[in-house]
Amino acid sequence: MKLTGVFLIETGVVNRGDGVGNIATVKKITTPEGIKVYFSPQSYKRALWTNLQNNFGWSKPLVTREGGVVQRTGTIIDSEEFDFGGTMIADPKYQRNTTFYLEQGVSINNFSGDMEFMTNMGLATMFGENEANIINRENFYGIYLLPFGIEVDRIGVQEISIKVEISETDSLENKISKIYKALLKDDFNQIESRIKSLLEKVEEIKIEENTIKIKLTNDERKKRLKTLLNAMGELGRQIEGSERNLTPYFAVFSLDYATPKYLLFIKDKFRRGEQLTEVGLSQYAETDNKSVIVATHKEYNTKINEIVNKIFPNHQP
Repeated sequence: MKLTGVFLIETGVVNRGDGVGNIATVKKITTPEGIKVYFSPQSYKRALWTNLQNNFGWSKPLVTREGGVVQRTGTIIDSEEFDFGGTMIADPKYQRNTTFYLEQGVSINNFSGDMEFMTNMGLATMFGENEANIINRENFYGIYLLPFGIEVDRIGVQEISIKVEISETDSLENKISKIYKALLKDDFNQIESRIKSLLEKVEEIKIEENTIKIKLTNDERKKRLKTLLNAMGELGRQIEGSERNLTPYFAVFSLDYATPKYLLFIKDKFRRGEQLTEVGLSQYAETDNKSVIVATHKEYNTKINEIVNKIFPNHQP
């Protein structure tokens, strides 16, 4: 099962390009309709992970240098971020492909070349100088479309191919300890004190030859999905001394579409200058024998509860 979605986000510049001379550029992309501004999936995800850790109780993932790349390590047991974000390089011993797919956030309106002229004259005057440094900063404000998908069946489920002496008669605590000792080796002390607190998250650990299959409880899986979606509905990103709003004012979800095809319907409405409504989106989905769930910022959390309860019925987080 897959949950797809499209967010409509109204905000300013979310992340910038490398800059040209004394010009701070915005990230831009050329499309058939003109030059659009975008923000990268990486900048969005980093803001999201930080929000989840600071405000929603998520643990920071274990981090190591594996294959020459600094990245997440450990398992889905100890880290919600590892569960959704996975690892970066191919086939590490704890390989985890992402369960949370995210496209670029691309603006609906074109970049028109707005430029902001800035100096540090105030500070220079305080320092007793009459000269100031100058910087030109490209500016933008508009509506971004952000498509995404979540493989809900893979939340809280992981397979690891490592050699470790585990038997079915081992207690759950011993199984978890042996897995982390094999994965982390000399760095096992990073997680040792947390093993007991992780037990309630795990439903089962099965061993098949050199493959270890981990499955978390449905309550834990439901809690993680709900928390992720709630954090996406209350998100900002710090940039240039202020926080840019990344909260969707209009969101569309579906448990029927394999990809957010309804993004095309949304784009068509904006091209024509027509109003985007829940009725129109529902009628569009019905032509494909599918359904969508529409949420504004006012009832966002209520709709998220409905979605999560459809995916994980009869389980309380």
